[in-house]
Amino acid sequence: MSNFPPIKDELRQAAKSRLDVSLKPRPELPDEAIAANSRVIGERYGSATSLPPPAPVSAPPKPAAPLTSVRFDCPDYLDKALSVKAAEEGVTKTYLILQALGQAGYPLDQVDLVKDRRRLKK
Repeated sequence: MSNFPPIKDELRQAAKSRLDVSLKPRPELPDEAIAANSRVIGERYGSATSLPPPAPVSAPPKPAAPLTSVRFDCPDYLDKALSVKAAEEGVTKTYLILQALGQAGYPLDQVDLVKDRRRLKK
C-alpha cells in the first residue's frame, strides 16, 4: 500500500456559513416623509423631484352594453375591403361596421365603439 492520504478528504468541502437573508418588515412611512426625502435626494444630486398631484377620483365609466351576435352575408369584395381597412387602421371589421352604422344615424354609445374587443379580455 501507498502512504497517500485518503482522496475523500480532498473531495469534501468545508461547510460554508449561510447568510441570514430574512428581512424584517419596514415600518410604514407617511407620504409626506417620502416626498420630503425625495426632495432632499434630488437637491443632493441636482435632479428634478416634482411629484405629480394625486389623480382626481372620477365616476366609473358607463359599462358597455351586452353584445348580440349578428350574422349576415355580404359580397366577397366587400369582406376583403373591410379586412384591408381594418388591418391598416389596427381595428376589427366589427368596429368599422359599428362606426358606419353610427355615422348613418343609428344610436350608438361611444363606450360600445371599441377598436378591438379581443384585447380587452383578461
